[in-house]
Amino acid sequence: MSMRRRLFKLHQTVGAGLAAVFAVIALTGAMLVFRGCTKVPPPTAPVVERPLALEALLERAQREAGDEVITDIGLATEPDAPWVFWLDDDDETVLYLAGDGSLIERRRTAGGLTQLLFKLHTGEIVGLPGQAAALLAGLGMLALVATGLGMIASRRRSRG
Repeated sequence: MSMRRRLFKLHQTVGAGLAAVFAVIALTGAMLVFRGCTKVPPPTAPVVERPLALEALLERAQREAGDEVITDIGLATEPDAPWVFWLDDDDETVLYLAGDGSLIERRRTAGGLTQLLFKLHTGEIVGLPGQAAALLAGLGMLALVATGLGMIASRRRSRG
């Protein structure tokens, strides 16, 4: 059997074996790209004459958060945009504060569509076996690239 034929068989076997995993990763990845279409927009913040400094806003957010850790901060980019504070809690809470430090809204984001899609995309939804499948899919994709390039190179060598 020629080298090109062996590469083709390997390429075909890897592709067929991982097709279902590739389909899930591709579909969930495409849906994650457009996740902004499904998100609830942030609340509108009242425009304040004298907004607080970041340190004061962080202090107010921490009071709202209690013992939970604030992991990320989204800056208000427009006068009517809220400051956003993400908490490291089981509910994946997001706090929206106005420029004067008043709480506009508290949202629980755990269990939303984006988290479900992400867990499907990474295989995390079924734990370690799912993550192993995602890893194998990535390695399989590399194998498909290598065997595809090998087939191209083999064809060129046989013609040349």
